[in-house]
Amino acid sequence: MQALTVALALSTVALASAATKCGQTPIPPNVAGKIVGGTVATPYSWPWQIEWCENGWFGCSLECGGTVVAEGWVVTAGHCVYGSQNSPSQFRVKTGVFSEDKDNEVGEAVHKVKKIHLHPQYNPNPDPVYDIALIELADKITFNNHTQPICLPSKDDTVIVPPNTAWATGWGTTTEDGDISKKLRQVNVPFVDYKTCEAEYPGTITEKVHVCAGVRGEDTCQGDSGGPLVVQSKSGAWFQYGITSFGEGCAENKHPGIYSRVTAYCDWIKTETSGAVSCQDPSTY
Repeated sequence: MQALTVALALSTVALASAATKCGQTPIPPNVAGKIVGGTVATPYSWPWQIEWCENGWFGCSLECGGTVVAEGWVVTAGHCVYGSQNSPSQFRVKTGVFSEDKDNEVGEAVHKVKKIHLHPQYNPNPDPVYDIALIELADKITFNNHTQPICLPSKDDTVIVPPNTAWATGWGTTTEDGDISKKLRQVNVPFVDYKTCEAEYPGTITEKVHVCAGVRGEDTCQGDSGGPLVVQSKSGAWFQYGITSFGEGCAENKHPGIYSRVTAYCDWIKTETSGAVSCQDPSTY
């Protein structure tokens, strides 16, 4: 067991000195099989997943998910930070996490927040639109086998359509109003076309800023907000096409999950991060 622990520690730092390319998974996820309707993920196989948590006397309590997009930047949902934009010190970002209830995992790090950048057009009512926030960290993330940045796509028209599917991850509840998952879970969800989605969410969906995905029995749920919806490109790199936003219940019939459409925010992200984060063309990256 001690030898295994040492080996894990060494593997964790193996990539730290290498040039980092986004969308890489040093520990491959189990995507051979087909959160609600999902499975426990292979530990650290989704290395961009972060825990957005509120700092308190008893540690950091889960608020939302999110993703690493650069050394000093994280993306989450706008509704995860709305009302708290001026209180960055009350939050933390945990990277390199698999078990939400542990605080001593190999490669785990807790980062202080320098600034919360909520999209200027964010509107919470009646359901979130422009539901995205950038988290600027007070320090830099060290990339390793447990922590890597996700790629952001500049194009998505041929990806976010049926019969294509994507993977969502998080520590959210496995049943509506249930308990959060202690271990990171994953679920494969099918994209839903806008015409169908609009019929199931009348007057709610805005094609420019929303992506629909999910089917009865397979969905994200409470606590997964801010987490990623990802697809692997032909080159093998993983790209984030959505940010978990909202939905009617969890895994209900004719009520897919609604995600923020990442491609809608490429210009804002590049400007807000002063060029530290930019979107890539998945077909050529």
